[in-house]
Amino acid sequence: MGPSLLRRVALCVVLACACQFYHDREHRRAMAVTLSTSSRWIVDEAGRRVKLACVNWPSHLEPVVTEGLGRQPVDVISKKVVAMGFNCVRLTYPIALATNASLSSLTVLQSLRAHGLAETVAAVEVNNLGFLDLTLVDAFRAVVDKLGENDVMVILDNHVSKPGWCCSDDDGNGFFGDQYFDPDVWVQGLSNMATLFADVPNVVGMSLRNELRGPRQNTEDWYR
Repeated sequence: MGPSLLRRVALCVVLACACQFYHDREHRRAMAVTLSTSSRWIVDEAGRRVKLACVNWPSHLEPVVTEGLGRQPVDVISKKVVAMGFNCVRLTYPIALATNASLSSLTVLQSLRAHGLAETVAAVEVNNLGFLDLTLVDAFRAVVDKLGENDVMVILDNHVSKPGWCCSDDDGNGFFGDQYFDPDVWVQGLSNMATLFADVPNVVGMSLRNELRGPRQNTEDWYR
């Protein structure tokens, strides 16, 4: 290996280390301050721009249990989010989790069993034993808290109203007034989630709804 190539390799190593240092510094700084907006930018308390690098993590499917808890411990998943270069998770949920007490009070074990997911129950018992006896809403909160312990910001994302896969034009979850999309219930659910997480420092925002869609879309309701 010649001197020129050695210099180039050394420079690449220095740049890589500098980039990692910058990423780690920005990651820690974003979690340490209160965020706000300035024009089109998200900024910290000093007015410096903060860039959100978010990854989706679904919790809106029929069991209303965060996906992957049967695969790896939630702490391991949270750390992998950071290791992959993300500083934020878009954590999805159905409005029913925030408005339907008969659903949100089910335990993770009860919900998984109700959907015939015996193998998942066994897997969660191995990887996240403490979650099985948590209610669905407490399990959701526990995921948020674990992300916070790993300095990961969270965007609470209302994906659907009725738990289930998203999205199709005829799933009843698409537009205001659809079968499962009651605007008043939706607003109440958003309010309930905002209240529940008001004092949780790593929750930095809410996504009000995912992909308004379907044959009932119209400009009058869009701009009401």
